[in-house]
Amino acid sequence: MGLEVGWYLRFARTEKITALVDKGTEDQLRHQLEILPEWDLEIFEEEDHVRAVFHCKVPRGKKSD
Repeated sequence: MGLEVGWYLRFARTEKITALVDKGTEDQLRHQLEILPEWDLEIFEEEDHVRAVFHCKVPRGKKSD
């Protein structure tokens, strides 16, 4: 699951990505921030899942140094 989210983050053309994932996978999501530090993560617990919202710190189209 974390790998799939990582691909979405790498090739995103938007500055916000929302993923609905199973509870207990939050650590895998946070691990993506170590690989892709240009993203922030907010996690919201829902009834039977977690809503993870990634926000890009770098405007799309610009690369960080």
